[in-house]
Amino acid sequence: MDTGNLHNPEHELLSRLREGDAASFKEIYERYRQRVYLYALKISKSDDVADEIAQEVFIRLWEKRMQINTEMSFEGYIKKITLHHVLNHLKKVARERTLQEQVFVYIDQIRNSTEEGIYEKELVRVYHEAVEQLPPQKKLIYKMSRNEELTHDEIAEKLNISKNTVKNHMVEATKFIRSSVNKHGSIICFLMAATNYFHRN
Repeated sequence: MDTGNLHNPEHELLSRLREGDAASFKEIYERYRQRVYLYALKISKSDDVADEIAQEVFIRLWEKRMQINTEMSFEGYIKKITLHHVLNHLKKVARERTLQEQVFVYIDQIRNSTEEGIYEKELVRVYHEAVEQLPPQKKLIYKMSRNEELTHDEIAEKLNISKNTVKNHMVEATKFIRSSVNKHGSIICFLMAATNYFHRN
């Protein structure tokens, strides 16, 4: 008798998943998606973060499916992956907040300097130009989040679109602005521009 099947009732399902069976992946997703989301929410205390982490976990699960040990507890395995992603996110946000604080300290220090004041204005100009180059809907969503400080849910409701659509637009807009600003060698400008993201995560 195969004792592995006794210890793990999902043995066959996970074996098919390891072989790249999309239907098995879908079944695993439907079984565990809510559990992953709730666990990530419990740690991160953020609906948006938990939703994003859940997506990342299942993407990683598919990409690393050959590493799944069908004889071990799958729930424990996916919980470990979720914890890893949440902790990485929190570490990243902590680093970004520290950078942001450093930027604002720097801006305060140079605000009364004529030469540096001009530099500060240039950074802001580069950022605003990047925002204005965004496609209309992406720009609208970005400004609603950045300037009006609306949540993804609030924006989705106002524009009658899904929260995922809002999230995708924000990710793409942020990447575009980062790329545009980096071309000018002004990472400080991007950090200034990203205030809303840091405060909301």
